[in-house]
Amino acid sequence: MLSEPGEEAEDPRLYENLGSVEKVKEKLEYFLTEYNDESGTKAMDLVLFTDALEHLTRIHRVIRFPKGSALLVGYGGSGKQSLTRLASYVAGFDIFRLNLTRTYGLEDFKEDLRSLYKVVVKSPKVFMFTDSDVTDEGFLELINNILTIGMVPSLFPEEDKDNLCSPLDNEIRRKKLPETKDFRWGYYVNRARENIHIALCMSPAGESLRIRCRSFPGLVSNTSIDWFFPWPADALSDVATHFLKDLTIEKDYLPKVIDHIVMIHMSVQKYSVDFETVYKRKNYSTPKNYLDFIKNYLNFIDTKRKNIDNSVTRLEGGLSTLAKAADDTAVL
Repeated sequence: MLSEPGEEAEDPRLYENLGSVEKVKEKLEYFLTEYNDESGTKAMDLVLFTDALEHLTRIHRVIRFPKGSALLVGYGGSGKQSLTRLASYVAGFDIFRLNLTRTYGLEDFKEDLRSLYKVVVKSPKVFMFTDSDVTDEGFLELINNILTIGMVPSLFPEEDKDNLCSPLDNEIRRKKLPETKDFRWGYYVNRARENIHIALCMSPAGESLRIRCRSFPGLVSNTSIDWFFPWPADALSDVATHFLKDLTIEKDYLPKVIDHIVMIHMSVQKYSVDFETVYKRKNYSTPKNYLDFIKNYLNFIDTKRKNIDNSVTRLEGGLSTLAKAADDTAVL
């Protein structure tokens, strides 16, 4: 269940029917506006069409469960990361990301995981991990450990475990549970495992994902898989309408332009299949390509209009000069 606009994102939440897709869209658009207001320069310009709403509510539902993690599979630009950010915001969770550098390696990744484990015991976090973060395949082995057993073996030295468990001591005493060292550590690991929600944003292009899932089965067996399929025609139309809404053009022409843009993208998808059949080579037509197509169209229109305006200005200047010359000639 999603909170009403203005309500605090705190437990308990009642599980109830929201009534209709329009009601869900209205609430989520409100949360998107709130997110953009708080994010400032990191605001997201999203179009919440039907497929996007389904993915968004699915991700939100997964991360709201204890130990809930998701494997989001889709090509670039399909909305995996953006929808994860918004779903996390709706759930009231912070996003944890890696700060990659040129020399970032396995030890740096372990240090980031230590930082995550120190804070996750107090409040849930969403660890968003993407294809671009896999600078070392060893990262996936550690992710696999988190998904399967909840902790990376030997991540913390023995002397640090007592400080990690101390925030849970009052809760353990209140529940009259054993206060032995092993029990406290097991209790901490279980709590951390419940509060870490991993969102794996992966692309199915090539053989990398298949090989990784075979090498690290926890990526599949301990996550909820959500496939981002190509956008349907109505979604493509909604996206084009959203980005072209401020375009200065006659109203009768705008629907035709939108239909033409949708047709071109879908025809590229169709011919990509034929291309693979004939030449045994893949051509990926992704949502990012579609967004770039719209952006390039807007840039093209803007450039052409500036050129026309400059030509008009030069023509007007020439005509005014000729008119002045004619007046001067008449006087002479």
